[in-house]
Amino acid sequence: MSANVTVPPSDGGSSIGLPGNRVNRGTIGRWTEATGWADRDGLPMPSPMLVIGYTTIIRRWENNRPIDITDHPLPDPDDLNRKIPMSAWEIGRDGKPRPPHALTYVIYMVDLKTGALYTYANSTYGAMLCYTNLEENVAVYRMLRGEHVWPICTLEKRPMKTSYGMGTRPHLQPTGDWRAPGGFQSVPPSPTPQISGPSTAPAQPTAPSPAAASAPATPAPAPASTTATKSPVLEATKPVKPVTVGELIADELPPWA
Repeated sequence: MSANVTVPPSDGGSSIGLPGNRVNRGTIGRWTEATGWADRDGLPMPSPMLVIGYTTIIRRWENNRPIDITDHPLPDPDDLNRKIPMSAWEIGRDGKPRPPHALTYVIYMVDLKTGALYTYANSTYGAMLCYTNLEENVAVYRMLRGEHVWPICTLEKRPMKTSYGMGTRPHLQPTGDWRAPGGFQSVPPSPTPQISGPSTAPAQPTAPSPAAASAPATPAPAPASTTATKSPVLEATKPVKPVTVGELIADELPPWA
C-alpha cells in the first residue's frame, strides 16, 4: 500500500515521467556487501546504467510492505516514530526493534542495452553517501549544462568505516558520459563513390607461389564495436559537452574574486 506516492523534483531529483504514483518502478535493485549490486532474484545488475531520477521519501515497513510518504517537504521521521509505541515496532534483522519510519534514498536507473528500468531504494548510511555523492555531481553539471542532464554511471563499491570495522558501501561512479533528451537523429547513408574517367582492364589473376599457398591466411580485422549504435538509451539521448577544469574553477570562485 502506498499513500500519495509520487516522485517529486523538489529535493533536486526529478520525476521519471511515467504514469501512476508508485515509487518502485521496474526491477528492484539492491546492494549488500555479500552480493554487491543485484536485483531481487540475486542476479548482478547491469553496469553501466543511465541515472534518470532520484528523490527522498519517508518509508514505513508494515507486514513486509512499504508505506511511503513522498510529498515534500518531508516530515521528520523521528516525530512520526515517537507517535508509535515501541511495543508496536517490528523487529529488524539485528533482532532489535526497528523504527517504523525512515528517510529513504531512491535512485532510478536504466539499462543501456535493453532500456529496462531499475529502482534502488534504501535507508542505510551507505545508501545516503551513495545518494549525496550522486546528487552533488549532478548539481555541478546542471549549473553548467542545464537542468536536463543525467550521468551514465558504473555500479561500484567504496570502503566505509562501520562500528564493526571497515566495510564497503554502494557507489555510482559517473563515467564522464552525460546525456540529455533529444536523440533519434537520422544520419543519411554515405553515397557510393563513383569512379570517373576511362577504366582499365582488371589484371589477370596469377597462380600463387608454393610458399604463399602454404602460408596461413591472415584473418580479417574485427569490426569496430557497435555497442553504442545498438543501445536504445544512447540513441534516444544526445551527449552533453564535457565540463572543463576551467569551468569548474570559475564556478568555485567567489563572486568577488
